[in-house]
Amino acid sequence: MLYTFDFHNHSCLSPCASLEASPSEMVEWAIKKRIDLFALTDHNSALNSPAFGIECANAGIIPLFGIELNPFEEAHLLAIFSDPLTALRFSDWVFEYLPAMRVDPLQFGDQVVVDPLGQILSMPSSIWYGSSLKESFTFFAQEAAKAGAIVIPAHIDRPHFSVYSQLGFLPQGPYDAVEAMSPNPDPTLCGDFCVISNSDAHVLEHIGRRPSIIELDEKKVIDMHAALSKMAEAWFRGLWTNQANISASSPEKESEEDSEEDIQDQTSEAGLSIEIPGLLPIISFLEEWYPFAEAQALFENIRQSLHKQKAWSIYKKPKPGSLIHASAEKKK
Repeated sequence: MLYTFDFHNHSCLSPCASLEASPSEMVEWAIKKRIDLFALTDHNSALNSPAFGIECANAGIIPLFGIELNPFEEAHLLAIFSDPLTALRFSDWVFEYLPAMRVDPLQFGDQVVVDPLGQILSMPSSIWYGSSLKESFTFFAQEAAKAGAIVIPAHIDRPHFSVYSQLGFLPQGPYDAVEAMSPNPDPTLCGDFCVISNSDAHVLEHIGRRPSIIELDEKKVIDMHAALSKMAEAWFRGLWTNQANISASSPEKESEEDSEEDIQDQTSEAGLSIEIPGLLPIISFLEEWYPFAEAQALFENIRQSLHKQKAWSIYKKPKPGSLIHASAEKKK
């Protein structure tokens, strides 16, 4: 069966992305664009993965969780994981490779961690997620692969922040695919890897602008949807019966100004998941309810399809009359 995916999108955590791009708003746009599998890939961090996973489950979209790494060469690299907690662990590890610096949002942009309700949990201020990391492209490709990620060099043919602009070639590495922006990227940059397209959305309107198609085992997709539906039901039960344990809501104030000050006082500035108090209950919920087995089974199916060239960029969609196109029409 054929499914539409978009594996490169940024939320309000990325300093160069729109502040309106909360996980919940991103998911609404993915629904409009008929995206089946949707990945969050913020710059150098995955702190919005918990909220993203829950919002996708609530909407019936299959989530994947990634990071757009910015190694010291500044050739971008996607590392995509099957579940939000693995992504968070890798994100906390990547944090140690970010240079320490005090961030002024007016100069560097907002970096906002939110819960599924869109409430702010943290605004990391001791690092800038737009920074280049303290290790190389090859180093992070290898470490991401060791951590179980699908590894994809990002926008390889772009005139900046790509292997083309920064290195002039694609280094050997444990890649599962390459991401291109143009219809016919230079073969020397692609090697023998599956070429896909993604939106690289930094604003909501760009979500789904360059999706790809992938052939997957229908049963694995159905199993994942069913498991996510169970998690969504559990989330709603917990949300309505014990909302205070998931995200602290500000009490009623005498004035709007007082309410805003109260929220600001409660907002963390931490950049590690274990140091953000409001994130910990959500992580605990995911530890209990996220369908790790179903997610991993589908994830490996995605990897296999990429290796077998059973994925196509927006520019190489199956043509009408082909067997693959017939399958796509059946899906609709």
